[in-house]
Amino acid sequence: MRGLPAGSYVDAARTTLESARIFASSWQFVCHVSDLPAPGTAARFDCAGRSAVVLRTRAGDLHGFRNACRHRGTRLVEGDPHTGLAFCVDGRFRCPYHGWTYDETGALVSIPETQRFDGLDAGTHGLHAVEVAQWRGLVFVAFERPALPLERILEPVAGSWPDMSSLRRVIEPRMTACAADWKLACEHLLDTAHLEIARPLLKPRLFEPAAFALRDGDALQASAQFPASAGGTWSSRIYRQLLRDGSPASVQAEYVYLWPNLLLQRAPDGLSALQVLPGPTGHCTFRESRYAAPDSSREMKLLRYAHGRVQRQARAADVRLLQRVQQGLANLEPVETWPLAENDSGVRWFVARCAERCPQPGGGAGPPAAPNRTSKKAARPVRA
Repeated sequence: MRGLPAGSYVDAARTTLESARIFASSWQFVCHVSDLPAPGTAARFDCAGRSAVVLRTRAGDLHGFRNACRHRGTRLVEGDPHTGLAFCVDGRFRCPYHGWTYDETGALVSIPETQRFDGLDAGTHGLHAVEVAQWRGLVFVAFERPALPLERILEPVAGSWPDMSSLRRVIEPRMTACAADWKLACEHLLDTAHLEIARPLLKPRLFEPAAFALRDGDALQASAQFPASAGGTWSSRIYRQLLRDGSPASVQAEYVYLWPNLLLQRAPDGLSALQVLPGPTGHCTFRESRYAAPDSSREMKLLRYAHGRVQRQARAADVRLLQRVQQGLANLEPVETWPLAENDSGVRWFVARCAERCPQPGGGAGPPAAPNRTSKKAARPVRA
């Protein structure tokens, strides 16, 4: 099996194609249910040129809409620049351009009297709905109807995960720009063969490398054990020491990778959500969010600080390496591919899905699909 053609990562035409073929109908993580605690609270989410808004209704439900007025297409909700969170008075959306107003169901309920439209049917000018789903306290949207419900995708790989509705956000979502294609970044998260090569000394790592098991479906699962040694950076040593003072025998990290661009990690100090958002050709953004159970003890604060510091160090190293890969790809022929190791199961799984959903440069069908069965073979480990 071979990787995607080099042109897949540098061709500007791929941006529009992948937005329609991959991201339009995929489940995308928006926020945690605690971010929308009361009626009228809302969250804006942008991905692949599309924007959605999720609103908590008076009945406590979550409704999602395309973030665009039906009059002239103005974006209805901006929200906080870091979190995207907003509050809609009386649960209504009022367009800032011409004042068209929509209720919590998306229905058009008001147009300023100074604006007159002959024969306008308000019933046909409501907001366009998007799919909304919750899973264990996490909120997702899909701009178009996905092939499978979110629960059917995640339950086979994370059915043992507890309900996480009681968690709370512990950091502002962190956005890190990267001058590399989103597919390179996602492959990077699933492949850690580079760890012993690119960064053999001060590797920011909290747990032993985890191995994703190859299986059918649009989600993979892995776990990572507590390390026996105390090497690494200062932050990783502090993190390990704090856990050793507790019950290290039961300490581990658990991972779920949700196609196409989300990595979830459950660790002793909370839940991390790492999302790769596509940008213009050759660019993407890492969006990181962290949630945890309420605990203001000194030990837990230090544990979270150390974990966050390791993540920042790791992300900075990721960005530098990925940008170097992206720059090198421009020197290859657009149809050139490369071999994928047999034990590189996570990358093979990702590449097969990309090839299945998007035609490849040069008119080829791309690499062969992954076997249509569950394999017990472990993938290359992923960095914790």
